[in-house]
Amino acid sequence: MPVGVLGIATSTGIEEIAAFGSDESRPAKPDDRFALFSITKPLVALATMSLVERGELGLATRLSEVAPARVEAPTLEQLLGHRSGLTDPPLDTAGSREILASVDQSFVPGTMVQYCNTGYLGVEALVNAASGRSLESRLAELGDASGPVGLTFDADGTRGIHGAWEMGLDYAAMKRERHPAAGLFGTASDLLRIGSALLRTLRSDSREIVTRSTLDEMTRDRTSALPRFAPIAGDARQWGLGFGLQRGQSFGHAGWSGTQWWIHPDLDACLVLMTNRLGLVTAGVRFDDLTAAFHESRSR
Repeated sequence: MPVGVLGIATSTGIEEIAAFGSDESRPAKPDDRFALFSITKPLVALATMSLVERGELGLATRLSEVAPARVEAPTLEQLLGHRSGLTDPPLDTAGSREILASVDQSFVPGTMVQYCNTGYLGVEALVNAASGRSLESRLAELGDASGPVGLTFDADGTRGIHGAWEMGLDYAAMKRERHPAAGLFGTASDLLRIGSALLRTLRSDSREIVTRSTLDEMTRDRTSALPRFAPIAGDARQWGLGFGLQRGQSFGHAGWSGTQWWIHPDLDACLVLMTNRLGLVTAGVRFDDLTAAFHESRSR
């Protein structure tokens, strides 16, 4: 990892943030803004589910209501939970939002599981239509009791990405797309504040972002009983709505650039790692070891 920021929070707030490393002669700082890549998904899901709570949108709402297509229209629930069956062009594909009108489908929605970025273009379309406001504006309001955090689709002032060329990604093109599955930028403290708010919700039924019942629905396993379409070797991830599930109660997400955001209710703790090199897993970095070490240290 060229640089990194490691952060820990509990339900009472941020406990620690430490920065390490340097790239392009620029030392890492705790308040550096990084590309979040797929950590965007649970953040978009939280903003979306706040609309569901208010009755402005339903989990059973079908994509066909806002984006007529030649495929069997998945529901909002299926779009959020990687069960839409929609095919998945690369994240750097230009004009990504026009894809919904012509996208193919690999399986009947709800019958199988396949990780899908295109589904979040459908989520964005449903949110924009239901609320009369953009998903971007909803995400700009996401935060805790002290106010919004600094999540943004604007890349100005953010840490650069290493390894994009080697991984076949046109990163400049991807940034222009402001993709709702992987386009957000933020700091460690942004994620820690949201994680801390969610821990408070689980401990005291407080509502700062969504209610306890909504969060329980978002972190309920919706995929383990379903077969996987074109499974990737070693990929045994299970999904709720926006959130990946691990270690029993733990939920969160990882990003292609090495970013990690995991909430551990049993430890009353949130772990965040921000870094900026694509392909770290294939290079041998084992993020599961970090999670295991964190879990062990907090359990003592």
